[in-house]
Amino acid sequence: MRKHLSKFFAVLLTMAMLATVVSVMASAVNKKQKTLNYLIIGDSIAAGYGMNATGDNPDNGINQFTLHHGELVEGTYPKLVSDAIGATTTVNTARESYTTANYLRMIDPEYDAELAKPENYYERFLSECTYIMPEIFGGVSDLGALKANMVRYIQEADIITIGIGNNDTFTASLLGPVFRTLYYTYGMAGQIPLTALKGQLNAITSIDQLVEMAGGYSDLFTELARRVVIYEQNYDRLIKRILELNPDVSIYYCGMYNTFKDVQPADNDLVVMFREQGEVLSNELRDYVVNRSAYKNKVHYVAMPGVTVWPSVPITNVMFYMTFLVHCHPNYAGHQYMANKLINAMYKYDGVGYKVY
Repeated sequence: MRKHLSKFFAVLLTMAMLATVVSVMASAVNKKQKTLNYLIIGDSIAAGYGMNATGDNPDNGINQFTLHHGELVEGTYPKLVSDAIGATTTVNTARESYTTANYLRMIDPEYDAELAKPENYYERFLSECTYIMPEIFGGVSDLGALKANMVRYIQEADIITIGIGNNDTFTASLLGPVFRTLYYTYGMAGQIPLTALKGQLNAITSIDQLVEMAGGYSDLFTELARRVVIYEQNYDRLIKRILELNPDVSIYYCGMYNTFKDVQPADNDLVVMFREQGEVLSNELRDYVVNRSAYKNKVHYVAMPGVTVWPSVPITNVMFYMTFLVHCHPNYAGHQYMANKLINAMYKYDGVGYKVY
């Protein structure tokens, strides 16, 4: 009888200990989450572009021409992360077409002043164009509100995720000749005829036409190398300014994925060329953030090699060029993958329980 009672009390003691551990873990997480402010810095991926699909079909007109202005789109990684960490407040400043320059102009007065110098007019013009893209293609602009509040958003944040770089690098290289033509024809007022770009892109029916618009393959990759250097300089400046505003914030950087990874036919010469360039670009940015940046120990790099995008038709199909703008963005599974990677990076065991860092 005494033996059975000993076993009974041992079981009770074990259950009590387990309950205490679970309670402490929950308390540790909840204590951190009571004032957990989450800020998203990013471009079209974090903004939610392509996530207004009809079921598994992303090619409806509403999806292609819906741009976002800070809402947390269902199924996107910002929404999934916000829910998982129990954020008290979540602010999504990501917008379609945004670059590091757009953010620097909102939070770094010295950078904005530098762009006012004649030798930097073209870079200023580029940032003006990307600022107004959401207005031209989406019909609404909340730029004024972002500019007025961005510093405060950073100061109040406990966690910041940064997912930005594609527009700084590959997109800027591809559309560079178009922007330069507008700039040298119209000057700083070149944003006015920018609506013509929408028509030009819709008229593309082959990748050769797309690259020809960029000045040819040689010019495209030369410009890409130049844009990467500018991006890395801007990245360091962005992180520096964020830490000046909020030295205690936790920063998570979303690594770039290769948009041509699954494009078919896989052995097509053009697909091979762009897939290889995509790998070079994503590896270069990873190496910079992880190994060469002055702030490599201040930023948590989260690799995203397995992001899935909306499946596209083969590159040999004319419809590829008319829909790739949507199809290079993550689908539901891609956003879930990104969210899982970020969540796993954020939750750390401190010997007592799991906390969000």
